[in-house]
Amino acid sequence: MPLGRFRRFLLAFWGFALTQCFPPGDGVEPPADQIYFPVGLSVDPDGKSLFVVNSDFDLQYNQGVLQRLDLARVHDLVPRPCKSDTDCDDDHRCDVEPSRDNGEIPSYFCVDRSGPWANRPCGALGEAPAYQRIVAPGRCAQIHPSRPQDGGASLVTSSVQIGAFATDAIYRTRPADAPDGAVGRLLIPVRGDTTVHYVDVDEDGNLECGQGNADGRCDDRHRVGDDPDEENTRDQELPTSPFGIAASDDGRVVTVTHQTQGQVSLLINDWDAPPRLEFVVGGLPSRPMELAAVPVPAAVVESQLSYQPGFLVTFRNSAEVRLLRFFDDGLFTDAQSVPARPYLADVGAARILTNSVGSDSRGIAVDSSQRDAAEAACASGDPELLSNCLNAASAIPLNVFVANRTPPSLVVGRTRPTSGITSNSDIPTFYRSLPLTAGPSRVFTGNVINADGEPEMRVFVVCFDSRLIFIYDPQSDRIETEIFTGRGPHPLALDSERGVGYIGHFTDSYIGVVGLDQRFPRTYGTILATIGTPTAPRATK
Repeated sequence: MPLGRFRRFLLAFWGFALTQCFPPGDGVEPPADQIYFPVGLSVDPDGKSLFVVNSDFDLQYNQGVLQRLDLARVHDLVPRPCKSDTDCDDDHRCDVEPSRDNGEIPSYFCVDRSGPWANRPCGALGEAPAYQRIVAPGRCAQIHPSRPQDGGASLVTSSVQIGAFATDAIYRTRPADAPDGAVGRLLIPVRGDTTVHYVDVDEDGNLECGQGNADGRCDDRHRVGDDPDEENTRDQELPTSPFGIAASDDGRVVTVTHQTQGQVSLLINDWDAPPRLEFVVGGLPSRPMELAAVPVPAAVVESQLSYQPGFLVTFRNSAEVRLLRFFDDGLFTDAQSVPARPYLADVGAARILTNSVGSDSRGIAVDSSQRDAAEAACASGDPELLSNCLNAASAIPLNVFVANRTPPSLVVGRTRPTSGITSNSDIPTFYRSLPLTAGPSRVFTGNVINADGEPEMRVFVVCFDSRLIFIYDPQSDRIETEIFTGRGPHPLALDSERGVGYIGHFTDSYIGVVGLDQRFPRTYGTILATIGTPTAPRATK
């Protein structure tokens, strides 16, 4: 489909989504094992689960679907990169020489030494024909989510139906001081019914949102933001078009942007009850897009200082990033008001002056790895020495990255040291702009595995229009490599322990697994496997 035609297709369906209701009992139910317009991906901290949010973007079904994929099963099927036989186990060897079995093109994968798939680079998957690789890059044929080619168990172990037109997802682990309950929780903005869904996750990765009493769908209790009588004292409902979402590390404070209005919502998720909408801050520039939570300094936690968590927001129609702060009104302390009425305050803005225009910013990410390392080094049995060390570490600036479209670029900034109690203002200054190809849409930070086998921080900029993900190394200040993807890359989740990333391809509805281990340079930044059958949108058929 030509790019201009696909953009018109996107606009038409998003416009339809904003004006329609989707009765949950009408129409065709979505298949539980199909990847279908993925908009959100999240990996749990233990690396056991990949959560996939599917949006039902072209209205083929009556709902979207949330799936849990077993990552152990995924990596039973994903080819393992190698440089030599020593990188493989005794039953495999490294495919480094041209042969009839590899079509005279070495794969640099571990291949079976014997058996029905001996010496075959893709094993049971088989190799994808050349024409399929145009749509879904990668040497191997796609993995079927519920009927994998190795004959083993399904990759999809749990699924629930959610509302149509979900936009993102965020996963948080239940903190140790919270009441007993599920080990984690997913929060999902849904445009179709203007709610935020919450789904609890047990220790085995099973998803629970009341679907047992609602024919497989998340029940009304797990769709929040639409009941002002129960949720807040301000008679507020969630504004239309919820889009971006961010949360504090402990998951108690959740913020959501509303793309068609200059508003950001505040939800409180205190873990002993459903999340609830508490406040909507307005008067912001129009079309807020993405949010990033500002990490809380360890000095605040150690000394139990009074601190207001911050969230940075980007906008399509304004060349700036704004800082919102959360004020709890005593909600999480003994001195709370009765009733407590927490709120968000707009406390300042950072102009984007590194670009000729600077507006139309999309994704945003904050990197605290340098400060984290300094805090981790503060090991002392002396409370005063520990406090002094943590206070010094809190002055280390945070790096801030923004995906900007005018012109297409990665905008780089950092927060500014001050003389305040936490030694940092949290409002960034932008000083650098790196040119990119068309359509920067999202930006993520996380680790790759370097050539020495150690984790090393990188920035990943997703360019939806040009089918590329740029990997930026902030230490060397250069674009390290480009990941060539299929059409419409959108969400990305990193699995740093395994040295891979998962790319949700929105346009053709599948997930690509990309190698992020520099010990294997032949496969670094390349697609190793495809999960799901690439399927073009109905408008192209």
